[in-house]
Amino acid sequence: MQRKILGPITAFVLAASLPAFAQSERTPDGGEAMGTNAMDTDKGPTPAPQDVKTAADFVPLAAVGNSFEIETSNLALTKSTDEAVREFARRMNADHSEAAVKLQQAVEQSKSGLAIPTGLDARHQELLNELSAADDGDFDAEYVAMQRQAHEEAVALFSAYSTNGEDGPIKEMAASTLPTLKEHQQMVGDLGK
Repeated sequence: MQRKILGPITAFVLAASLPAFAQSERTPDGGEAMGTNAMDTDKGPTPAPQDVKTAADFVPLAAVGNSFEIETSNLALTKSTDEAVREFARRMNADHSEAAVKLQQAVEQSKSGLAIPTGLDARHQELLNELSAADDGDFDAEYVAMQRQAHEEAVALFSAYSTNGEDGPIKEMAASTLPTLKEHQQMVGDLGK
C-alpha cells in the first residue's frame, strides 16, 4: 500500500520541484542548454514560480494552477469519504473559482491582450489522471500531498509577482489573492496532521 502512495506522490514532488530548481542557460550559439526547464520552445524557458516578473509568465501559471485546484477538488468531492477533506475541497472550489474570475478581470483591465489558458498543461493533467486512478484507500493522502505542493508553488508564484511583477491590475490581483493562498497552505498543512 505504501508503494502505491509513494509512487505518484514522489513523481508529483519531483515534477513540481523541477521548475523551482531548473536554471535557464544558453549555449554560446544562443541555443538552450540541455537540462533546462523549457515548457514551450517557441517562448523559451518558463521561469520558476519564485522568479516570475512578467504578466506574460504569471497569467498562464496562475490560470493553470487555479484549474488544477478546481479539478482535483472536484475529484475529491466525488471520491473522498473524509469530511475534513471534502470541506477543504469545497473551500478550494469556491476560492479558486473566485480567483479565476479575478484573474480574468485583471487581465481585461490591464489591456495587455494576454490570453488566459483554459484547462491544464500536460504536467498537471498527468497528475490529475494519477489522482483519478488512485485507490479509494490512497486517494485522500494523494490529494492532500498534491494540494500541499500546489499551494507551495502558488504562494511562491503570487509572492514573487506581487513583489517583483509589472505594476498594474494583475499585480494588484496577485497581492490581494496571496493571503487566501497562504491560508489554504495552512489549511492543507493541518489536514496532513
